[in-house]
Amino acid sequence: MDGASVDLSSFENIWAEIYSQYDWLINADYLDKSNLLNVENFNIVGFFQSLGDYAMHELSTGFSQFKSILIFLLIIALFQNIQSSFSTKYEKITNTVLKLVLMVQLFQLFIFYHDYVLDILTRYMNIVVAIFPILLSLITLTGALWNQALFKPAVVFLINASYFFINAISMPLTVVGTIFGFINQINIEDLYGRLIEFINKIAIWTLGGYFAFFLTLMSIQNITLSFADGLFFRTTQNLMNHIPVIGTRFTDTVVSVVSTLSILRNSVGLLSVITLVIVVAFPVIKVGVSLILFRLLGAVIQPIISKDYIKILDVFNTGMMNLLVIMIIIGVMFIFTFFIILYSSNMMLLTN
Repeated sequence: MDGASVDLSSFENIWAEIYSQYDWLINADYLDKSNLLNVENFNIVGFFQSLGDYAMHELSTGFSQFKSILIFLLIIALFQNIQSSFSTKYEKITNTVLKLVLMVQLFQLFIFYHDYVLDILTRYMNIVVAIFPILLSLITLTGALWNQALFKPAVVFLINASYFFINAISMPLTVVGTIFGFINQINIEDLYGRLIEFINKIAIWTLGGYFAFFLTLMSIQNITLSFADGLFFRTTQNLMNHIPVIGTRFTDTVVSVVSTLSILRNSVGLLSVITLVIVVAFPVIKVGVSLILFRLLGAVIQPIISKDYIKILDVFNTGMMNLLVIMIIIGVMFIFTFFIILYSSNMMLLTN
């Protein structure tokens, strides 16, 4: 089944952007550019090779950021060693200034990744908005009327609620938690430790709770409505069979058309899932590699530097971990949503 009867321009634009953005590392095409619906020819090996290549690329790119912070920390370690040999009356002031400089450097880097993740999350939602109408139209044509009635408001709710949780709760709280984390390291006493822990938990738990609630509710409703669609289709089919002469022929024709459209719908559904997986995977690797590098930096530098500077690195790493978790939760939620839609729309045929 080709995509001649389906407008795939949205997919073509998305894949053109993917190939353009990652063209330098893609040795083998993931899909046939002339026919995106040939999902059975998806190049899984090429995809994982590209993920590995991209991870190595991000290691080399992130190393420049890693190197600048490492050099600065080595200078601080050298300065602390000198201070221990020659005590100075300006030691406390000097350490505070060095802490502030390190915090500013790390916070600037954190804001860079924060803006990057926010842009990626917006891109996720734009892609879902672009490709969902194509799948919805095919679901309607295959007779899954009850599912179609649920899917449209459900996905609209998913987009709007995700936008709210991202922009009003999770991302702002991650920034606030990171700022308080840095401020807390200036003080001798741990004044905001519990507040910071609470803020970070709220930033992740609210999004995770929404994720679990939405997918659980949608799964239960979709399975129920799929049986309703199947019962309606089977009942209509039986009634048509009782019409003399033309009834059986008409029913056979309808079943044949629905089966053909179902194959097309499944191809579009799988293409949607593959597209979302690829769009999610590369940014996750980018942020994940950076997080690994800075966790490694803390482990390497710990034996030769004051624990105060390690705690400052830990604040940065906690903020980066929150960004990574938020991005993964939203990406997985969109992917699972399309899986549920695809599975539920096929349940109608299984009940016949």
